[in-house]
Amino acid sequence: MAKWIIVVDDDTSNLQVAGSILSRNNMRVTALKSGRKLIEYIGEGNVPDLILLDILMPEMDGHETFKKLRAKEEELGIPAIPVVFLTADESTETESRSLDAGAADFIRKPFDPDALVKRVEKILGNEEKIQQLTEEASVDQLTDLYNKVTIHRLIANELPQRTGALLIIDLDFFKQVNDIYGHESGDRVLVAFSEMLQKNMRQEDMVGRIGGDEFMAYISDSDSPASIAGLCSRLNEGVDALAKEILGDDFNLPLGVSIGAVFVREKGARFEEEFKKADEALYNVKRNGKHNYDIYGEVNEVESVKNAEFGDIQKISMMLEERSKSNYALWLGHDAFSSIYRFMVRYIQSYHGDAFKVLFTVEPVKEVDDDYAKMLIRSFGDMLNRSLRKSDIMMQIGFNKFFLLLPEVKAQYIEGVTKRIIVEWNNSALGDEANILCQSEAVEHDEEESGERKGDIVIKPEKNEMPWVVIVDDDNSNRIIAEHILTQHNIKVTVLESGHALIDFISENRPDLILLDILMPDMDGFETFRLLREKERILMTEDIPVIYLTANDNEEIEAKCLREGAMDFIKKPFIPEVLMLRVQHILELRRLQRNLESEVEVKTKENEALSLHVIRTLAEAIDAKDTYTNGHSGRVAEYSRMIAERAGYSKAKAEEIYMIALLHDIGKIGVPDAVINKPGKLNEEEFAQIKKHPVMGAKILENISELPKLAVGAKYHHERFGGGGYPEGINGNGIPEEARIIAVADAYDAMSSRRSYRDILPQKAVREEIEKGLGTQFDPKFASIMLSMIDEDAEYGMKEQ
Repeated sequence: MAKWIIVVDDDTSNLQVAGSILSRNNMRVTALKSGRKLIEYIGEGNVPDLILLDILMPEMDGHETFKKLRAKEEELGIPAIPVVFLTADESTETESRSLDAGAADFIRKPFDPDALVKRVEKILGNEEKIQQLTEEASVDQLTDLYNKVTIHRLIANELPQRTGALLIIDLDFFKQVNDIYGHESGDRVLVAFSEMLQKNMRQEDMVGRIGGDEFMAYISDSDSPASIAGLCSRLNEGVDALAKEILGDDFNLPLGVSIGAVFVREKGARFEEEFKKADEALYNVKRNGKHNYDIYGEVNEVESVKNAEFGDIQKISMMLEERSKSNYALWLGHDAFSSIYRFMVRYIQSYHGDAFKVLFTVEPVKEVDDDYAKMLIRSFGDMLNRSLRKSDIMMQIGFNKFFLLLPEVKAQYIEGVTKRIIVEWNNSALGDEANILCQSEAVEHDEEESGERKGDIVIKPEKNEMPWVVIVDDDNSNRIIAEHILTQHNIKVTVLESGHALIDFISENRPDLILLDILMPDMDGFETFRLLREKERILMTEDIPVIYLTANDNEEIEAKCLREGAMDFIKKPFIPEVLMLRVQHILELRRLQRNLESEVEVKTKENEALSLHVIRTLAEAIDAKDTYTNGHSGRVAEYSRMIAERAGYSKAKAEEIYMIALLHDIGKIGVPDAVINKPGKLNEEEFAQIKKHPVMGAKILENISELPKLAVGAKYHHERFGGGGYPEGINGNGIPEEARIIAVADAYDAMSSRRSYRDILPQKAVREEIEKGLGTQFDPKFASIMLSMIDEDAEYGMKEQ
C-alpha cells in the first residue's frame, strides 16, 4: 500500500516539485498551502503517514503549525504524525530549533530529488520499526494476547467510560503439565487455550495474559451471571479436549479453568479496586474445588464442575508421583524444582551433607535460527538428564541454561563430574555445534540456620554418627551371623545377596564399609570389586573400603585380595571378636582419614581467606592512589571471575584469576600521583611513565612463590591479542590466558566507570568498543563472553555505582 504524504508550503512551485518527485516513487501526495488548512484537514479525520511542513509561511509559520498539530492530535486521540520541516534557510540555529521542537528530520530547499526520496523513505522505515516494536512491546510473545502491562492499561482506561465484567481466568493444575510433559508441551497447551479463549470473546472485548497460566478479560456492557457461567462451562469442556489432542489420549490430569469475576456497574470505577474483587472471587473458587466461577458480591454457589475427581486417591497420587520411573535424573519445571531444591538444601545443611549446585549454559558456536538453537539446547538437556544419577535434580532456566543440584558429591570430585559431562557432549554428534559453559558452587553449611533457635542458644540437630556396613554374601546363614555381630555393636547393617545387588545399591547409597564374599555364583567377589571401583569412578565418588570374606585358607587367595585393593581379609566361619576388631579398625581409619581431610580443608580455606584479605587490602590501596578509579580493581576482579566461570574454568581456577586481577594494577604504586590523577590528556613523557606500571607490578609480585601467577596479570594485561600492546608486544596465545581475561575486564570497567575527563559511557557504546576489539585488542573467546554478559545486563548494573 502506497505511503501517504502531506506537503504543506505556501509556494505552489515547491508543492509541484515535491509532489512530482514523491509521486514518481509510488507515494500518495496531498498538497496544502497553509498551516491553517493542515489543521482543518487533520481535524476531518485524515491521518497521513508523514507531513512535510514549510517553516516560513504567512499567517502561521511552521513552528506554530507544529504546536497546533500536536494539540489537535491529542484532542482527537490519534498517534503523533511524524513531521519533516522544510526551509531554504541555511542557518544551523533554524535546524536546531526544528529538531528541538520534535521534528523527525529537516530538509533544505530547493529539493534534491534523490536526497528528498531517501530522507522520506528512511523516516517512514523508522516509523514502521517503531510501530512494530510498540506492537511487540504490548503483546505476549507466546500467545499473541495483550501482555500484563498492556491489558492492565487498556482495562484501566475502559472502566471510566464503560460498564462490564472484569474476569481473572486461571488454568487449574497447569503446573503439573509443565512438570510431567515439559515446558515445550505446556507452551503448546497455553497457545491453544489462548486461541480458544479469544474465540469465546466478542471482537470488542479485551483479553490478555497476566501470568504463566493466568489471564484477564474485560467484557463490556455485560452484567449477566449466565454469560459468565456459560463461558466457564465452555472453557472447562474445551480445555480438556485440546490437552488430549496435544498431549495424547492418555492425558488424565484434571486440567480445568477457574474464573473470578466482578460486575462493574458504574462508570468511573478504579481498576485496582475491581481487580482485587475479581481476585477475591477467584480465590473463593480455588478454595472450593476449582474448575468453576464465582462473581464477587453475587449469590451463587461454587461447586466444582469435576468435583468427583478430587476424591479419587489414585488421581491425587498420580499428580504427586512421577509419571514414569527411570534411571535418569529428575528433570523438573521451575515451581516443582524450587520446592524440592529448598527442602534438599535444608536437609543437606541440617545434617552436614555434601552437595553442589551447577549451572550449564549452552551457546551455539555460530548464529542459528531459534528452532535449531532449541534443538541443540534440548539435545544437551536430554544428554545431561541421562548422564546424571537418579538422586540428582535439574531444571531448564531461561532459554539456554540448566541448573542442577547434585547431592552427596564432595569438592574433590565436582570438577570431574562437570568435565565428564562436557567431554561427553563434545564427543557427541552435535558437540561441534555448541559450546558448554559451566559454573559450580558448594551448598554451604549455615551453622545457625541448621538448628532451632531457643533464646540465645542454637540447638543443633545431632548428626547420625552410627557407622554403616554392607554385607554381601550369597549364604543366608553367613549374612545373619555377621549382621547379628555388628548390630550388637551399634553398627547399621544392610545385607545383600549378590554382587549385582551391590552395584545397583551403590548407585544411590554410600556406606562406610563393605564386607564382600569372594565365592558367589554369577559374579564372584573379585569381579564385583572391579565393577564397584568402575562405578565409583563414573559417579565421581570416593572409594568405599572393602574387606573380603572367604572360607578358603589358600594364602595365594589372601595375597590376591590385598593386591586387588582390599583393606583387609576375614576368614569364615566368623569369630565375633576378630570380625569386630577388623571392622572397627577399618571404620576408625576411615573416621580419622575424614577428620584429617576436613581439618586440611578448613586450614586451606583459612589460608585462602587470609591471602584474599591481604590482596584485597593491597588492591584498595592501589585504587586509593587514583582519585577517579575507586573500586576499579575489585570490579575488574569480579568481571574476570565471571568470564572465567563462563569459559568453563573450575571454581578454583576462577578464584585464582580473581586474585590475580585484584593486583593487576599494583605497579601504579610506582607512578607519580600527579600523572595518575592528571585531569587532562597525558603528554608523551607522562604516558611513558604510565606504561612502566606493568613491569613494576610484575617485579613486586614475582617473588610471591605461593601464588606464582600473580605477576602474570600485572605484567601482561596491556598486551593486545593482535599485537602492538606493551610492555613486550607479544600477541595471540603467547599472552597468558589469565592476562587475556583481565584485559577484557579491565577495558570494560574503564569504559563503564567515571574518569576525570568524562562520565560513564552508555552501555551501547561500551558494547560497540568491545565488539570492535575482537581479535585485535582482545581474545575473541573471552571478549565474546563479555559481550554476552553485557547483553544479559538489561539494567546496566555492571558499572561504577
